[in-house]
Amino acid sequence: MTVIRDRFARWMYQQGRPNRLARILNRISALQFRSGVAPRNWVTLEVLGRRTGMPVTFPLVLADYQGKRYLVSMLGIHANWVANVRAAGGHAVIHHGSRESVLLEDVDAGARAPILRRYLAIAPGARPHMAVDRAAPLRDFERVAARYPVFHVTHDPAQQAEQPSAVRAPNRLLGAGLMLLGTAVAAVAVLGPLVSGVLRYRTSPTSLNQIIGGDAAALAVVAPVTVALWVLALRGHPAAPVLTLAPSIFVVYTYTQLILGNEYLRWPGNVERFFPLLLAVFILAAALALRAWHGTPSEGLPATSARADRAAGIVLLVIAAFVVVGLHLPNFVDALRDSPNSVQYLSSPTAFWLVKLMDLGIVVPAAIAVGIGALRHQQWARKPMYALLGAYTLIGASVTGMAITMAARNDPDASAATIAGATLMTALLAAVTCYLYQPLFRPPMSPAP
Repeated sequence: MTVIRDRFARWMYQQGRPNRLARILNRISALQFRSGVAPRNWVTLEVLGRRTGMPVTFPLVLADYQGKRYLVSMLGIHANWVANVRAAGGHAVIHHGSRESVLLEDVDAGARAPILRRYLAIAPGARPHMAVDRAAPLRDFERVAARYPVFHVTHDPAQQAEQPSAVRAPNRLLGAGLMLLGTAVAAVAVLGPLVSGVLRYRTSPTSLNQIIGGDAAALAVVAPVTVALWVLALRGHPAAPVLTLAPSIFVVYTYTQLILGNEYLRWPGNVERFFPLLLAVFILAAALALRAWHGTPSEGLPATSARADRAAGIVLLVIAAFVVVGLHLPNFVDALRDSPNSVQYLSSPTAFWLVKLMDLGIVVPAAIAVGIGALRHQQWARKPMYALLGAYTLIGASVTGMAITMAARNDPDASAATIAGATLMTALLAAVTCYLYQPLFRPPMSPAP
């Protein structure tokens, strides 16, 4: 298993350069590391690009040795971030929850060996890429030391950008709401059919399979994302309000269906006893969405490039087409027949038409309107673009969970094509969303003197 994992790691960095998959994973890791929701030595390095002059970020492991901090290039002297650091005179920024301006100084090859050994001890992801075993004697590290740049990290107060106190101040009210929302979403999922079965929805087996898949996505994706945003809000990160829109919109969307989509007089269950809880979660999510929307002025968001707007616009239009043609058109046509065949429609018509109304009446028009606005590089589209792409990514994860659960439980409406389509759409959404969110985590940097 270790051999396969190492080969896969090397495949992602052939010839010392990350391939497309590695770049996507690096973007996700960079967002995670800089938020602080990671071990303290997992950091995001930000440095000015030597060609573009724009900030470039990369996830790295910070090695500690004899009370000092070091960054190591596991890919050697040709790594892009190494060239950028040297072109910037060593001036950079390290993020891990907070922002620290640093000065990176090259360590002589003769002094690198013990640092490289310490680095391999705490950075398992680097081991497949370095030509020495972590348990090798020090002389083996000395032989390869010249191939792997090492930088001594020191604080650089001269480059420390002073942020306004309003930005640094923790957003405690927003943070409390996010923590409460994440806890509530996880609690409802645990109470539901996925875990304990205490909460029994009045719906058909097909719809129940979808709820189970949605609960799995809520526990694995939505609740952790919401808690991560809670950390950002408590640390006063300026991106916290606009990012809050995604899980808030997701919860409003899904809980509308959980409350109204039951066949209350047809199927057994006790969901009505949990109506106060579901209603409270719905109201909390709606309140957070409103607060986040009004707390995010469009003019305060970072300017997006024409390329980013074009990518976001295309993805939003593709989402609209996929929802209409891939998810709803086949069973909608079936429902219009004199004798429909769809098990989902016949067993839970309320949920069937509710989802049709919300997706075709809200999701699709919103995606088309904002997608066209993004393609036209309109400023008004910037805030809803952030909100919709984030929310649709979470909804995509939920739909993927539903499709997989239905197949695993041999649901008659399960489809391999739906699993493949939902998985690909969610992966595309996640990649574009991470790409679009990057400017939200880039504070202004001054060029190195």
